Amino acid sequence: MRQLSHQQVYIFAILTSVLLSLLIGYRDSVINPDGICYLMGAEMLGSHSLRDVMHLCPQSQWPFYSTLIYAFAQISHVSYGLSAQLLNGLLSLVSVITFVSIVKLLGANQRVLWLAALVILFDHQFNILRDDIIRDHGFWAFYLISIYLLLRYFREPTAKTALLWNASLVIATLFRIEGALFLLVLPFISFAYLETPLKERARVFITLNFPVLLFSSLLGLWLILHPQQELGRVHEIINQLQNGVTILVQRFQTVKAALIQFVLPPESASDAGVSVFMLWIGLYFYNLVMTLSGVYTLLLFYAFKARVVSFPAKSAPVIWGYFAVNFIMTLGFLAESLFVSKRYLVAFTLVLMIWIPFALNNLIQKWPRFRYRVFLVCIAILFFISALSSVVEFGRSKYFVRTAGTWLASEVPANATLYVNDFQLMYYSHHFGMQIFQVLPQYLHVENMAHGEWKKYDYLALRLRKNGNAQLSQLLNEISDITPVKIFSDKHGNRVAVYKLHEKQTLIGEIR
Repeated sequence: MRQLSHQQVYIFAILTSVLLSLLIGYRDSVINPDGICYLMGAEMLGSHSLRDVMHLCPQSQWPFYSTLIYAFAQISHVSYGLSAQLLNGLLSLVSVITFVSIVKLLGANQRVLWLAALVILFDHQFNILRDDIIRDHGFWAFYLISIYLLLRYFREPTAKTALLWNASLVIATLFRIEGALFLLVLPFISFAYLETPLKERARVFITLNFPVLLFSSLLGLWLILHPQQELGRVHEIINQLQNGVTILVQRFQTVKAALIQFVLPPESASDAGVSVFMLWIGLYFYNLVMTLSGVYTLLLFYAFKARVVSFPAKSAPVIWGYFAVNFIMTLGFLAESLFVSKRYLVAFTLVLMIWIPFALNNLIQKWPRFRYRVFLVCIAILFFISALSSVVEFGRSKYFVRTAGTWLASEVPANATLYVNDFQLMYYSHHFGMQIFQVLPQYLHVENMAHGEWKKYDYLALRLRKNGNAQLSQLLNEISDITPVKIFSDKHGNRVAVYKLHEKQTLIGEIR
């Protein structure tokens, strides 16, 4: 009966995840910029070599995701865009099921399992990114699988589980290079089991590391025999391992000098180092809270304060190991680059979210006490608002950009010269083909089109924002006497204006 109840949780999670992917995919207005690169890379694989694809655009240096989209399209006989959405839906489903399985493995009862399903299914940032065509979906799925497998391994160490753990992180690395850091660092947690004899800990460490050592040896031998081969972004890992501390110190000194020179008064120059450190920490935790969401942050704080769960002794080092690697890696990235995208922090928040179902369960158990009842009601309201805002699009839609691009694709002759100042609009115009990434840097510098340079084009398609057309001001002044032939807009005043400058006849027999 209990097994049947657990199955009900998984069935609910599967059906709801599929429904969410369909709903969020349906609301999708335009393909995200990174997604354009992945889709064009997949399309290019049909007629070009993998090496050519890797040089198409910055994101295609890691081509595994585009290759999967291409394979999915060939098998399903649907468009590359739909293939990517179906693939992402499948990967998101794997993430949901694996998250629930991790919580179950940590000793969750029936109610905590249901809460775990709700927590991952309605996580704000996870759902916001569901419809984005990004390789992170694959990374998160296999990263969570690796957590599940490592928990299983330290419960019952077997060579098979160790091999599967290695395989899961290798696949995660094929999506995002960060997977390699988990693969290299996490075996060291075997030495955290102090109650286990040192000899046994060393054996566990070697078992977890053996596939990596074997692969590294074979890879090194292959590189000696084929020194001309490229390894995409593998050099980034090597560079970080060799020079990471040096890069971090140099960045610290650079930011410190800039603060002393441009920001701080002379009296505060001695505190510049502390200011840099506080800037890093403040910026990091702000982005972490924004990624995790306010309601989940409250629950996480409550979980730590009330000590709502004590993980099994064999599981705790695994959870804290993933916690530590995520924290150090993402904080280091922010310190080096002074920015961190929310999607870079999702892997960390997926670990932090493990505490949240237990926190909710603890609050439910305390329901008879008035203050906890009030707190739980507030949490439920905030949870509902956060979940709804991640599924229903309340913000600005870019559908007018897609409509404008489709119009350009059908109305502008292929032999006409077209200037477009927006990447997504360029993509939907189907006017630039695989050359889009070559002309993109020039086209995005709108100031280059001023002083009559725009006259050499047959059509101009300008994406104009309600606030923020400073770069376009000179160009707009020069073409102020020309009436747009078509305008596409949203309800907020953002628009795309299309100008016809010269008549261009479609070539006879031209294939569009």
